[in-house]
Amino acid sequence: MPRRVETERLVLRPWRENDVDRLLDAITSSLEHLRAWLPWALHEPESREAKLDRIRVAEAAFESGERWFFGLFDPGERRLLGGVGIEPLSDGVSAVAEPDWAREIGYWIRADSVGRGLCSEAVGALTALGFRDAGLGHLEIQCDPGNRASSRIPERLGYRHVETHRGNKRTPTGELRDTMVWVMGPLELDASPASAIAYRVRDA
Repeated sequence: MPRRVETERLVLRPWRENDVDRLLDAITSSLEHLRAWLPWALHEPESREAKLDRIRVAEAAFESGERWFFGLFDPGERRLLGGVGIEPLSDGVSAVAEPDWAREIGYWIRADSVGRGLCSEAVGALTALGFRDAGLGHLEIQCDPGNRASSRIPERLGYRHVETHRGNKRTPTGELRDTMVWVMGPLELDASPASAIAYRVRDA
C-alpha cells in the first residue's frame, strides 16, 4: 500500500509519532461528536503516552500489511482532520465473500470538518487504492443506520447495501442497534463514483 496519497483537498499518510499532539487535539475537540457513534471514543481522551503506543502499533501494522491506517491532513499538513483505514473485518465474517479476501474500511472526521465531503473523498481514494494497489478482493463498510452522515458515504461512492443485521451490535452507551453492510468488489470499481476521485501517490 502506498505511504502517501494526495487528493484534491487531502493528504493521506500513516500516523507518525510526531502527530500525537494533533491527534489528541482532533479527538478531544470532537468528543461529543465521536462518542455518539464510535465505541473507542468512550475511552478518550487517552494520555499522551497511551496515544503514542497506539501510533507505534499502527505503524508496525502498516509495515506488516496487517492493516493500513491513515491520518487525514489538509494539503499543507498543518491540520489533522480525521482518520481512515483498511483492516480485517471486525466480526471476521463477510456478507458476500470469503473472509480472507475481504477487508473493512473505517473512518472518522473531526467535528468542525463534518459536512464537507472529506470522508467521501478519502474513502473513495482508499477504495480505489485497495483494489488497484493492494489487490484486495472485496471491501465492506459497516455502519449504524442511525448515523446517516456515515451511511451516505458508501451510498455516494457506489457501494451496494446488501443487508442490515438486526440488533447485532451495541451503541457506545450499550443499547442494541442494527448494522448496515455495504460492499464493493474490484469489478465494480470502474463503474462507481469512487473511481472518479482523483488522487496521486507520492513517495513518503
